Amino acid sequence: MNTRSLSSASLNILQIFLQVNFNASVILILLASVLSLTGSEFFFENTSDLYGPLANNLRLVLIYLCLVQIAVYGFYQMSSNYAAIVALGAFLLILILSLEYYSAVNQVEIDENYQQVFLYAGLSHLLYGGICVFRKKAVN
Repeated sequence: MNTRSLSSASLNILQIFLQVNFNASVILILLASVLSLTGSEFFFENTSDLYGPLANNLRLVLIYLCLVQIAVYGFYQMSSNYAAIVALGAFLLILILSLEYYSAVNQVEIDENYQQVFLYAGLSHLLYGGICVFRKKAVN
């Protein structure tokens, strides 16, 4: 078997795996955002500090995140622009640091599940978008 075809097959399998994982992370972000908005504790602990007087701040962020995720996913599906996925992945990873800053400034404890969800989704977006950009450039 040719080494080139073996590496191509391996990259195809990796890309399919990363695509399935990426789609799962999109669904996770959408579900986590919607369920958190409804007050469900399925993903995130509903602490009185976080959802007390500062409730609308984080809920608005989750609404925007949900809308951005839908927009980027739609853009990616229509134009096959993987750079948008990479950018959103980087944004989700930066959001982890932003939540830490938000927590420190407002002196509220934020559930660690937020960090885990954003880390998983951010890495999923970066890896899938990255391999697609890499393969697209390799073809050209």
